[in-house]
Amino acid sequence: MGLFDKLKDKVKGAAQNVQNAMQPQAQAQPQPAQHQEHHHDHDDHDGDDHGDHDHAEQFDMAGFDPVNDEQSFFNAVLHMESEGQFGGTDESRAEICARFGIRDHAHWLTVKESCYAMLARKYGSYEEVSQQEMNWRQGQMQRHMMGAQQAMAAKGGFEAVEGVSLEAWAAINASIIGGANWEDLLKGAGIDKARWDRVSAEWNARMARDTTFAITTVYGNAFQAASKGRYGDYAREAAAARAQNRELAMDIPMSWEQYWEILYEQSYGAKQGRDPVEVLKSCGLTIVDWTDLSTFMGYHFNRTAQRHWTEYETIHKRVEAKMAAKYPGVKADVDIAF
Repeated sequence: MGLFDKLKDKVKGAAQNVQNAMQPQAQAQPQPAQHQEHHHDHDDHDGDDHGDHDHAEQFDMAGFDPVNDEQSFFNAVLHMESEGQFGGTDESRAEICARFGIRDHAHWLTVKESCYAMLARKYGSYEEVSQQEMNWRQGQMQRHMMGAQQAMAAKGGFEAVEGVSLEAWAAINASIIGGANWEDLLKGAGIDKARWDRVSAEWNARMARDTTFAITTVYGNAFQAASKGRYGDYAREAAAARAQNRELAMDIPMSWEQYWEILYEQSYGAKQGRDPVEVLKSCGLTIVDWTDLSTFMGYHFNRTAQRHWTEYETIHKRVEAKMAAKYPGVKADVDIAF
């Protein structure tokens, strides 16, 4: 393998690092549950005290005030309904039960559905409630990531390697992937090839050891901050919106149908053994374009999928069928969950 081929492989790896930096949060966080509206037939009640008691039992928010403090309720759902790194523990669930007056699991189910019903009345639909809960969880993930980055900095994980900071390394990689001459870039930065290889090896090793994704996230943000691709501004807007846990200030640059078609083109291309760079080129994109575009579209999807999941599912099924007809006999590996 020649030097150019080796650099090409490193370029692909650098781009993958950026995409990986944007994925851990969405993959790690538990998804809000889909809620079903419950219709109670009031004709079943005969109007006596027993009927009134049953109705009261069916609607009970315990100590929660979801209309004015939905965050406490969302936090309770996260701890009561899930486990793992971002879920609850026996201790946290016991604390929530004591603080909000949850008697047992059956009572929690009643309280949970009652609180969701109040939020659905506030927001107008259960889909919108799910979206608000997802947005809250993204904010929790962002705070967790900021804490991880601070902890990594405290133990020296971001210290420069032979004088090359993580941000500088990311920026040079972004320029290489963008088509700049790597020899000119290294010469301009005063870095010889041997030193660059050592620096790259160390930063890659640090990212591989970092199970918190703190280094990968900082690298991804720095890489895209230096991007000169056509979707660079979109990637930077997504990074800024993610950091503030806010809505995007830019509209999507292409339809979801177009975006998912490109995803499928890459998957079918991989099954056929085609070069991924050439597949993107056939779609009118470079690696930098796709990395920046995916960052923006991915964040937009997270901020809208719960709200528009039926619409997105319809679009996806249409694209899936279209691409299957285009590539008969080949099975794509595209996992888009709604």
